[in-house]
Amino acid sequence: MNAVIASMIKHSGRSWWQCRYSSGKILSEWDTLTTKLRLPVGPGGSSRWEEVNKDGMVALRLLCPNGMAGELEAPEGHKFFQLKAGGIMVGAGKASHYLGAHIIGVVRDVTGECLCRAWDYRSKLLVEFEDNIYSMQYLQIGCLSLEVQGLKV
Repeated sequence: MNAVIASMIKHSGRSWWQCRYSSGKILSEWDTLTTKLRLPVGPGGSSRWEEVNKDGMVALRLLCPNGMAGELEAPEGHKFFQLKAGGIMVGAGKASHYLGAHIIGVVRDVTGECLCRAWDYRSKLLVEFEDNIYSMQYLQIGCLSLEVQGLKV
C-alpha cells in the first residue's frame, strides 16, 4: 500500500475493508462509497457491502488506523463477511452514535463456524477470534443477516 493511502487511513481514525479476488483485482471500501470523494478520509459515506461481488473473492483485509492490518484468506467458494458493530447512546435529550468494532470474517463450514478479525475502537487493538454466524457471541451480536452479508451457506 502506498504511503499516501496509509496516511489517509491513519488520519481518518477508522478502519477500512479491502478484498482481493482470484484475478488479482483489489477492491477497497472507499471504492464503494456513496459519496463523491472516494478516498479513505474522515468518517466516509455509506459503502454497500451487500452490492460487492463475492464471486472469486479469496481474501478480505481490515486496514486499521494504527497501521496494522488483519487479513483472512480462503479458497474461492468460502464466504467472507464484514460489519460494523455499534449503537446509540441517549442522554440529556440527545442521541449519539458510537462504533464499537469493525469485523471481518470468513465462514469455515455449513454449521456457520467462522474466523474473524476485528478493529476494537475502545481498546484500539486488532483482535482475532472464532465465532458462529448463526449466534455471534462477540459483542453479543447474535445472528448475522445472511442476506445483507451476501452469505449463502
